[in-house]
Amino acid sequence: AATEVCHSQESPAVNMSQYLFPEFSTCTIKSTSGTVSTENGNYNTITGKMAFMKGTTIYGLALARQADTISFGNRHFVPFGEVFHEVVVNAPITLFIQHESRLIAPGQPVGYGGTSKVSNVDTYSHINTQSGIYSLEIPPDFEVKYMPVYRISRDGKMHSFLGRKQFIKIFPEYKKEIGSYIKSQGIKMEDRDDLIKLVRYCNELYAK
Repeated sequence: AATEVCHSQESPAVNMSQYLFPEFSTCTIKSTSGTVSTENGNYNTITGKMAFMKGTTIYGLALARQADTISFGNRHFVPFGEVFHEVVVNAPITLFIQHESRLIAPGQPVGYGGTSKVSNVDTYSHINTQSGIYSLEIPPDFEVKYMPVYRISRDGKMHSFLGRKQFIKIFPEYKKEIGSYIKSQGIKMEDRDDLIKLVRYCNELYAK
């Protein structure tokens, strides 16, 4: 079952900067078989894993793909492979955010598309289990840099974008209208609420 949590390890002092939410909170897990359960959960933006806490023990899902949706209040997450994307606008033109962070070593340059994500797990101590890493013990001189990936799904295709130009390219039929809307509304592409407003506008355009 999707609610099956496994592979735990004690973690008395959790570094919360690796998680999407400032604290673990109640979430609802709906499995692909339709069962629903609740856990005390959070999302690890470095490892891409859902994490659940009982006492000082952190667990993970046995298999991410057995979950249909995991909801924290009105924020909903769906599995893409073994990581989760947040469904931000659920409409014919869907907006997803893949919440990602990079773990930056001291003095290491940070940039999109760079190699700043630490891939060698030997460089920091971690809780490593059969199905993933749910909590990292991050050295004090390392920085957790939040670098989300934005994705649009339309007509059965997934498009990722960073910034205004890449977003407009996804909608060639209405590039003038969308460009004008971004300017007139002062849309900031890294602002969650502005993106929601923009994607809702795109849905209205294509619904005409």
